[in-house]
Amino acid sequence: MSRLGVRPQGALVEYVADAAAAVGATGSPVLVLAPHGRRIAARVVDTVIASVFACLGFMAAAASSDGIALLVLVPMGCAAGGLLYYLPLVHWWGTTVGKWIFGLRVVPLWSDGSGPPSWKATFTREFDRAAFLSIPVLNLLVGAILLAQLAKDRDTYHHSKYDRAAGTVVVLARGSR
Repeated sequence: MSRLGVRPQGALVEYVADAAAAVGATGSPVLVLAPHGRRIAARVVDTVIASVFACLGFMAAAASSDGIALLVLVPMGCAAGGLLYYLPLVHWWGTTVGKWIFGLRVVPLWSDGSGPPSWKATFTREFDRAAFLSIPVLNLLVGAILLAQLAKDRDTYHHSKYDRAAGTVVVLARGSR
């Protein structure tokens, strides 16, 4: 699997920037890369939902301890809540609620796009989202920075640094254009 966007020998899949370009594409299958606007909108929806899970983790940590232990347990509870939202959804179905609403899927790079990423790739890709939920005040700043990075076209496959590290790519789900 190539993480730098170099097509491996024998790869049949072709990535295109928009649905119109898919008509003239020669690959089999042809996957349409997720537009930045949809990715940002999905990230906003997912952040709101993951924040609810993080709050549940916060409440569980707060209820189980007192005093100094809260300084450790609360951030861990928030991060665990975020991980409980992102990891299973992306690994089992290749999508989160936000991505599903906007017709996006996370797939392994150079795959046919039919299956979700492995647990390792999912963890590598999604850990940052859960981790920034654990920082009570700075999470908004970190979230804004992540959204700004997402808005930039970083390479041929619209990868975020987390997609490159995990060997994944975000594409339009089949049937959504």
